Amino acid sequence: MQLILIVQVSIALLAGELTGLLPIGPWAGLLIAIAGPMFALVHGVVLSWNAHRLMDRASRVGVEALFRSNGWMGWVVTSTMTLAACSDLARAAEPTIGFIGVSVLLMGLAITATLTTYATTWSVEKRLRESSLMRALDGMAPLHPMPSRSAFVLMQARAGLVPMLVPLLVPIVMSEALRALALRFDPDLAEPARFTGALAGTVLLFVMVPLLVPPLLGLRRLAPGPMRDDLEELAKGAGVGVREIWVWPTEGLIANAAVMGAIPGLRCVMLSDCLLECMPREQVRAVMAHELGHVVRRHLPWMLVVIIGCWTLAGAMVTPIAQFIYERAVSESSEASVAGITQAAALARDACVLGLGLVAFGFASRRFERQADTYAVQLLSAGAPTQSETGVVATGVVATGAAVDAMAGALGTVALLNNVAPTRSSWRHGSIAWRQDYLRTLTGSDCDAMSIDRLVVAMRWIAAAVIGVELARGFFPL
Repeated sequence: MQLILIVQVSIALLAGELTGLLPIGPWAGLLIAIAGPMFALVHGVVLSWNAHRLMDRASRVGVEALFRSNGWMGWVVTSTMTLAACSDLARAAEPTIGFIGVSVLLMGLAITATLTTYATTWSVEKRLRESSLMRALDGMAPLHPMPSRSAFVLMQARAGLVPMLVPLLVPIVMSEALRALALRFDPDLAEPARFTGALAGTVLLFVMVPLLVPPLLGLRRLAPGPMRDDLEELAKGAGVGVREIWVWPTEGLIANAAVMGAIPGLRCVMLSDCLLECMPREQVRAVMAHELGHVVRRHLPWMLVVIIGCWTLAGAMVTPIAQFIYERAVSESSEASVAGITQAAALARDACVLGLGLVAFGFASRRFERQADTYAVQLLSAGAPTQSETGVVATGVVATGAAVDAMAGALGTVALLNNVAPTRSSWRHGSIAWRQDYLRTLTGSDCDAMSIDRLVVAMRWIAAAVIGVELARGFFPL
């Protein structure tokens, strides 16, 4: 979902530059764009019906096929968006709604397709909820009524779309706003203004997220009691200041957690109701320790450095090659075709930079998650080890089997509660099975010498060095 949204936002924003690349008329382009959510609707209805039919025969094959296909459906919609953006749609619409209007239209259709997917899976989720009633009763977990279809779609949108779209769009909107202002008063400052706006938007998000998310998701404060005392004690032992621990009400449908805020005075942790109600105590502690690991290892600020470093490195690799190919193509072409070649070369370069940057960032992000898993084991094995720049200062302890089982078990429970196959891969997190297999290798390992700590430190300083070198060269592809 995250990777698909990033690509879809990029395509929507590039609609003005992509226009006319393919010999597709404006009306055909519009029909192609609309075909995306329409196909998602038909696809969801058919597969939901098939899932119900197979569940009547006590088989989960149809359910797995439905959830598995929801992932690639996003790429189908992305493909229709790309074809529509490359048609003459934006050029024909420019006198009326402009290129920005076409970008909004394409992004709106992509969001509609995602909401359609939520709507068509509702009935399957309802039957899965009903089939798990005995398991919930055996575990003495609270029983939640299944929300209506519209409430389910709204909740999924708040949980899946809003947290991804806001961080993507706020820096983009601010960068484009400052660029437009600079173009009006001093065109030479357009690019510096764009970068400044993106940076300001990112910083604003880091500061404001802990204040915006609670009312946005309807969070409520975790009630005083043994669980809250346990989690607060864990945070205190890790040396992490947490202003609040929130419960995320999802009607028992989503098992997830997150830490929000780079400033200690605003930092808070969010745990879903499903996670708190259905997980054993030690697994909840492991999830909390994982989130604290993101803070202790300073993943929030370093993630920004790594993101910029990935795209900077991708730009530095692709630009010379693109320049060489472009010069060869121009030298062998007529003067009339130079403009088209220039446009195609610029877009091809941007696409390659985006793709390589996403691949590099996905690799780095998965290692950040692995380090947070490792920190949970370290913390649960021996309290909070003292942090140093290169890893963990000597404590003389080893990773215990109980700590490893708690973290690996928590991941397995998350997969079970979210109806996610353990082998299903994720761009930013990797698969549950991949993370569990790694965790099981840690039993008996020296907590002072975890290789993942050294790897992540090396990655983040390499990213910082790449940014520094490119800035020194006066080259910054973003």
